[in-house]
Amino acid sequence: GVTRLLLTRIPFFKEIIVSSFACDSCSWSNTEIHSAGRIQEQGVRYTLAVTSRQDLNREVVKTDCATARIPELDFEIPAFTQKGVLTTIEGIIDRAVVGLEQDQPLRRATDQEVASKIDEFIGKLKQLKEVHSPFTFILDDPSGNSFVENPRAPQKDDALVVTCYRRTPQQAAALGLELDEKPVDSAEDLRNEVLQFNTNCPECNAPADTNMKLVQIPHFKEVIIMATNCDSCGHRTNEV
Repeated sequence: GVTRLLLTRIPFFKEIIVSSFACDSCSWSNTEIHSAGRIQEQGVRYTLAVTSRQDLNREVVKTDCATARIPELDFEIPAFTQKGVLTTIEGIIDRAVVGLEQDQPLRRATDQEVASKIDEFIGKLKQLKEVHSPFTFILDDPSGNSFVENPRAPQKDDALVVTCYRRTPQQAAALGLELDEKPVDSAEDLRNEVLQFNTNCPECNAPADTNMKLVQIPHFKEVIIMATNCDSCGHRTNEV
């Protein structure tokens, strides 16, 4: 087979790489997209109120780590279950329908009840394309590299809400990002450590050691306790 790569730029978005594979022997073909840039500093979530058939034609870049949801049907395409794709909202629905229909003949032979429920759900997905009633399309990508078209760009689109957010540690790990180590809490270190420094005894002026410790008194505040012990004359002092 032959694989073709195309670097292209989507207006008001960024550059992506479109890869296409076609096999002349079996006629199998496949198209995927990959971001041409790095993982963004923040994740992004697109929330679109679909109210007309024109909204179904909006261009969508869905990376493999993005999750697509339609809350009205409790429908979700989880992250990392599909390759990245350059499509439309209608194309995402069609792709979901094809995936659900793929094993229906086997289900009808083994579990008619499950097959009937899936047929019913497939019918609901197909009805979405008629837009008899509004529904919500959500595209959530922790890598920040997915996209839903705003046909009015650069003007604001009231039907489309774009939210940038900080990734959770779990999302960062799924993307293969190294998490920053938790900063050391210097105050916590002081609470767990007794500091010692050299001083002179206030009575005999001989060399002595002074111990200092930071202590948290419950329901009050932090205090520093200092204690000096002189081995020469036996003098001891305690200060708070």
